[in-house]
Amino acid sequence: MDRTPFAEWIVDETVLANAGIDPEEAIADFSLAMRTFGLIPDTVRADGAWHTAKVETPAGPRNSGSYKLERVGGEWRGYIRNFKGASGPWRFQKGRLTREQRAALEAADSDRRAARAAKVIEEQREIAARALKVLVTLPEVECDAHPYLARKGVAAHGLRIASGRGMDMITLLNLEHFKSTSDEYLIAPGRDIQDRLRTVQALGPDGSKLFTKGARKTGAFHLIGARRVADLVSAPAVLLSEGYATGASIYEATGLPVVVCFDAGNLVAVAKDLVHVLPRRQPKLVCADNDQFFLETAVTRIAELGSVAPETECSFKVNAGPRDATRTVRIVDAIADGQWHASAHGKYRLAVECRCGVARSVTVDVITGSDGKHVRSTTSNRGVDSAAEAARILRCQAIVPVFNSLVGRPTDFNDLASAEGLAAVREQVRVMLPRELVSTNATER
Repeated sequence: MDRTPFAEWIVDETVLANAGIDPEEAIADFSLAMRTFGLIPDTVRADGAWHTAKVETPAGPRNSGSYKLERVGGEWRGYIRNFKGASGPWRFQKGRLTREQRAALEAADSDRRAARAAKVIEEQREIAARALKVLVTLPEVECDAHPYLARKGVAAHGLRIASGRGMDMITLLNLEHFKSTSDEYLIAPGRDIQDRLRTVQALGPDGSKLFTKGARKTGAFHLIGARRVADLVSAPAVLLSEGYATGASIYEATGLPVVVCFDAGNLVAVAKDLVHVLPRRQPKLVCADNDQFFLETAVTRIAELGSVAPETECSFKVNAGPRDATRTVRIVDAIADGQWHASAHGKYRLAVECRCGVARSVTVDVITGSDGKHVRSTTSNRGVDSAAEAARILRCQAIVPVFNSLVGRPTDFNDLASAEGLAAVREQVRVMLPRELVSTNATER
């Protein structure tokens, strides 16, 4: 076939190069952006799929990051995640195509994305099926002697236990190189609204949390006080939490079923699914983690550089509880003006975003003097923000725990149970629900 009549719409590597879109340059720029987010670039794969990446931590490199990079309609786009810090999108700014050339590329990209999405779904099903075969063979946890449960002061609800030796953990986590250990892991199944296994969360004796690699975690949850989603539909009320220990404390305090969503980001995804199956008039409550110490954590990072205390301190208000309660955070170890400042071992920039006089997020840029590495992290009270969005979706309210003391920086309802007992959890939840729904027969642990 003669392609000459269509030459002006055909987009090949030569056309891309002439438009200033050099794949090697784009990947190099993306690698630099990964370093800015604290990731350690290795071989960057530009296939539009998520890939795990190492992150620099005080304890050395850890697999705590991921990225995806692809060319969409002649434009290079990516996303970088640092699970210990900041995440964000990336775009390559150079190069321009005509409207027709971009449309041709977008059509081809659309077909590739659809094929890739179908492949990912099939792979996730296969991974979950292999994990399920192992899961059903594992014994249920019959006592609360596991170090994780003992430390958190909660019982086992719907958990199984797996040995760190042998093939079970390798298959459950889809980790070929899982390091054999004498430890035993608590296994929390993560299912969807059709009760299908999607992933598992392994809880280690040291508090570590691992999910099945390559499985679909988005929208997956673990039920406490209910075996199936149908049980939730007929329940007098449904509560949602982030982590297992938090959910267990809430259940043990109230006797009401709890949907454990695993983390703040997944609260919203689970809510989007549950809103279609739970009765609209059924009482619901989202129990938030109050990550109110994000500002102190950011300042601690800067203090590690040996920064010189400013001559005058500054202070910010942060949300500290229900009904827009606030507390004041004094910053005496850094200057929070969004400008670069020198320190003993590098330089830093601290910018606080405020709305209505309350700090909502903080961005820290750090450049170390030894290697000139630039790391940026943006943190906020994600627990409260995600819970509020989940509550909006479910047409219900969200609640944050209130503590008599902030010593130790408590954030969630498990912290409240540990510090003040299950009665404190029960009373705080009770005021948010019809009073007769909350059991008064919970056993103090």
